[in-house]
Amino acid sequence: MRNVIGPALIAAISCIALGCAWNVSPVTSEQLAEGEATIRSAESAGAFDRAPDLLQKARQALSSAQQASGRGDHKIAREHLLETATYAEAARARAQVEGKTSEAAMVRQQADQIEGKAKLLQEQLQNP
Repeated sequence: MRNVIGPALIAAISCIALGCAWNVSPVTSEQLAEGEATIRSAESAGAFDRAPDLLQKARQALSSAQQASGRGDHKIAREHLLETATYAEAARARAQVEGKTSEAAMVRQQADQIEGKAKLLQEQLQNP
């Protein structure tokens, strides 16, 4: 009896494990294209210059997702697509923050120049 239960239990667990693997739906070409679009969005936000490390990680994750999908390993492909989106969004956010920081510094510099001109004009008006 013991010799029958062991192999039957292993067979049942294997079927359950395989069933779980079979339930993972394939990664579609549209989903891979969405990953590419997320990366392009980050690039257009300036990530190429302001967050190249994160952009590179997003590209690597997308490449891994494509490879896993090609192998039929859809669970891994989905995980890499999630990484792609996470890194690309982080790159886009960093690029936007650094862009706004640069803009703020430029506006601050312009304001300082205008303030300096206003002080100079005020002095000239007080001391003709």
